[in-house]
Amino acid sequence: MNEHKINEPAQTSSSNTKEFKLPNGAGSIYENYYNQPYYIDKTLLIKELFKKTHVLITTPSRFSKTLNMRMVKNFVEIEVDKDDKPIVLDIDEDKRCLKEVQPRSKNFTLFQGKNIFKDKEFVFQYFGKYPTIYVYLGGVNAFDFEGILNRLKTAIHDVFRKHAYLRDSSLWNRPGYNKKTFMKYLKSESLSEEEVQSGLEILSKFLHGYYGKPVYVFVDDLDTPITSMVYRNRMTLKDKEKTIALFQMVFEKLLKENECVERSLFNAGHQLGGLLLQSASNVEHYAFMQGHIFSEFYALEEDEVMDLLKKAGQFEKFNEIKEMYNGYKTTLRDGRLIQIYSPWAILECLRDIMGGCKYIYFHIDDGLSHFKIEPKIAQLMSGECVTIKYIKNYGIKDIEILSKLSRENESDSDSDSEIESEINDYGVDLFIQFLYEDGFLYPTELGDDYLTLAIPNKAVHRLIDNMLYRIINFRKRHNDPRPRLLKKFTDTLEDVARLCEEDRVRALADSIDVFFRKQKRPRNEAELRSFLFMQMSQKFGLSTIGWFTLIGTRCDALTVIKYLNVAFIFDYKIIKKKSNYAHRQIFDERYYTLLETASLEEIFSEDSMYLSIKNRIYLGIHMNKDCKVSITYSLNDMDPNVVVSRGASK
Repeated sequence: MNEHKINEPAQTSSSNTKEFKLPNGAGSIYENYYNQPYYIDKTLLIKELFKKTHVLITTPSRFSKTLNMRMVKNFVEIEVDKDDKPIVLDIDEDKRCLKEVQPRSKNFTLFQGKNIFKDKEFVFQYFGKYPTIYVYLGGVNAFDFEGILNRLKTAIHDVFRKHAYLRDSSLWNRPGYNKKTFMKYLKSESLSEEEVQSGLEILSKFLHGYYGKPVYVFVDDLDTPITSMVYRNRMTLKDKEKTIALFQMVFEKLLKENECVERSLFNAGHQLGGLLLQSASNVEHYAFMQGHIFSEFYALEEDEVMDLLKKAGQFEKFNEIKEMYNGYKTTLRDGRLIQIYSPWAILECLRDIMGGCKYIYFHIDDGLSHFKIEPKIAQLMSGECVTIKYIKNYGIKDIEILSKLSRENESDSDSDSEIESEINDYGVDLFIQFLYEDGFLYPTELGDDYLTLAIPNKAVHRLIDNMLYRIINFRKRHNDPRPRLLKKFTDTLEDVARLCEEDRVRALADSIDVFFRKQKRPRNEAELRSFLFMQMSQKFGLSTIGWFTLIGTRCDALTVIKYLNVAFIFDYKIIKKKSNYAHRQIFDERYYTLLETASLEEIFSEDSMYLSIKNRIYLGIHMNKDCKVSITYSLNDMDPNVVVSRGASK
């Protein structure tokens, strides 16, 4: 049995499954998680991190990166009371340890009884001793450099707001500390690019001066600014280079030769994030499933899964869960090769969500259907392994290649033809490595310059088969649809965009209905989405882009057709039985929030593009088992309505 302790169960009945409800944010906030019945004690990670100075850890989504980061932050940060004064901990001087009761410290209660508190000397030395800077970059994504810069300004402003108590401190009476500078960041006034680059460095100096102690920096979702370049392939090469240079300068100023920062921890889903730290040069990178000292803290081992199932009264499901979710393997520091599981996949199972790997995001399905990628995917789907060249350090050209293979293939880059020529063996290997870093694959063999990879388990195989791989075959079946039917469909869609009339929406429903009665029908939503986008791209060419919401609302894509000055919001569903579910669910308050977001200011920073949009159209395209098409629609924010086609003839 390993050292990771699971909170003791109160009972073992199967009704306990309902206790395994994740807190908001999928349990990523340690304060909401530490005393839950399913909590597994990973606090010894903190001791391992203190053996290092600056660390980057990369794992796929849902492997506890944010949860662990928040845990470490709770342990090391200097707390402040309701009056924004630092809390002084009660110390037992004779025993050189903290007293067992700290009534003023909320963080102290989070770790009582946990493994880390068994080492009283370590707790005495490090608990509550650091001012902290926590930066969340998950929202720093945009289509151009100006958008990235503005989002980064907001992120830095949020960091300063967490330390607003400095505003009324006596720090400003001391030479070298400028309150006017602090207030400029706090109020989020107009900041120059140079001021954005220096913001975190300046805050570290203010905190160091206020507390008289070095700062611990936490940066979450480091790779988001770069992965947005891959998934939202509309950024010019020049803007990509400027974005990378911006972040490299931010972290160089923050970490390089800055005596105010003693330690830092960075989280990322991909090694792409490491590109932003190259100028800092003193950050050690620990990659997913590569047998490092942190591996055991970012996954569940098999005995931990069994203990969780016993606690939930669901132990009889162990073989079923093992068949579905095992397969990832890593080497621990003692040389043991163990199987590991995604913590969130297991907890999703215990909430009776047994049908999929919720921790994997699908941004790159079009890349799987690239004619040079397909043979590798087919080889993996057949159960074979593939060996690729391992790329340790990404560059701007790698980002360009990946963006060409991602779902959104509109790019303003001047190097498109050059990049297309790079989608050879190197580009294929790069894409397969990207899948590995996203959690789709695991290494059966690791070398200094190569990876041998396979699909890890049944759940991932099923996902690729159902949601991605079949799209390839579906496209092959529809690679030459009947021209007359296709023209009717695309012309009707153009009529909707150009005229924005309800009658045109009804005609569109009928044209889709007729098309799929004459052609082979899609079998699932992924095929429906893929087919419609394929035909629209043929009709509207580079005027069509995809956009996926970041606010968790049910919406598949935003498509802008520039020459028609129209924006489409799309939602697709195949309905197996009669239901007005879409009509009831889509147009709730959350959807109207989406409509506000989709007003395009947030999506396009280019005023000229925003001002050129004349019509905004929502189309929810749904198809039932009788091949009857219904379209829930809203034209320029009119009240939602539904049109239904005639359906298949009996």
